[in-house]
Amino acid sequence: MKFNYKLNFLIFSAFAISSIVLPNKVNSNINITVEESHSKQTSPSLNYLKKIPKNDYIIGAGDQLNIVISKDYPELTRTEVVDGEGTIYLNKLNRIFVEGLTISELNKLLNDAFDKYIKFPSPEVKVLKYRPISIFIDGEVDSPGLYTLDGAISVPYENSSKEENILSPSTNDINPGLNKFEFLADNNTKDLDLNKIETTTSSIYFPTIFDGIRQAGGFTAFSNISEIEVIRKNNLTNGGGYLKTTLNFENLMKNGDNSQNIRIYDEDTILVKKNNIPNSELLSKAIKSNINPRFINVNVLGRVKKPGYLSLSKSSTLNDAIRMAGGPQIIKGKIVFIRYKNDGTIDKRNFKYSKNSRRGSLRNPFLNNNDLIFIDENFFTVSAAVINSVTSPFTGLLSTYGLIKAVED
Repeated sequence: MKFNYKLNFLIFSAFAISSIVLPNKVNSNINITVEESHSKQTSPSLNYLKKIPKNDYIIGAGDQLNIVISKDYPELTRTEVVDGEGTIYLNKLNRIFVEGLTISELNKLLNDAFDKYIKFPSPEVKVLKYRPISIFIDGEVDSPGLYTLDGAISVPYENSSKEENILSPSTNDINPGLNKFEFLADNNTKDLDLNKIETTTSSIYFPTIFDGIRQAGGFTAFSNISEIEVIRKNNLTNGGGYLKTTLNFENLMKNGDNSQNIRIYDEDTILVKKNNIPNSELLSKAIKSNINPRFINVNVLGRVKKPGYLSLSKSSTLNDAIRMAGGPQIIKGKIVFIRYKNDGTIDKRNFKYSKNSRRGSLRNPFLNNNDLIFIDENFFTVSAAVINSVTSPFTGLLSTYGLIKAVED
């Protein structure tokens, strides 16, 4: 018995020790693997330089192109603006059609076209000025529709010369809540000469999905920011037609992760899907991230103490607006809520006021810009008004009669 007891004890001890030691060995192996993998990722090969994007920029009317056919033939170098018909003029080739081509596609075609005129052509096409881009934004944004943005923005450096700073204020004057795109648009710097600034005093900023949605007034409480659909024109090499992808802005709103915030191109369509349940936290995050404006204007009328237009936080609800208007009067009727919806229809609701209604509910919705809130009369106030309008002529007569009677006495 003693022997069996000792044997069992030894077996149990060995099992316990192995249970503790083995996981430590596995974890150390995992850590080594992660470190080795990380070291490989930080040492890219020469093939990395060949990662030209398949969805390259597509040339269109209004783009200014610098075209170098060969460094051995500088007389062939031209700077041309693509005209309204999508054409440019080049020496030897005269008028050619370039609209709808990517930079890579145009380089290849020019190489083939000049091969019969010069030896060893090596075309290099560069966009000096990008045309304005037109995008369509639909779905759960404040103001869906067609918007035009600058194709590229020149962002001045702080150490530029005094003469150039006349057009480009110091970055110390920039509101940290504004992104570069908004700052330049608000300060009328759209006409800065990109040729002059690009290599000396500025960097180039390209508008992104964030800028497009911001231009449309930002998200609503029902926006599904994990499903933002983007439809884009495909290039000719890849078969033409259109491409479609779905972006997730969750990490952008929470952590500032810009990996999903891709550049937008001309003729892009952005569709923000809708959630069935309002997200009470989304508007607050949207305001903090500067994709939504901080304030909206609503009109509160009827039986409130301070009727009129109010400027409220974007995350405000109907009850917040009524409180800001001084609160409802003691004797009040139902609330009439009117909103012009994104699809052109009108959302009209009639309900009884309840100060305890849940935020975002049917009786206490999150507000949009230009919403109308009217607190109606009730039975007693209407009755009093009717009695007053009916008896007011007689009140005047009785007062006059009483005055005459007093004089006679």
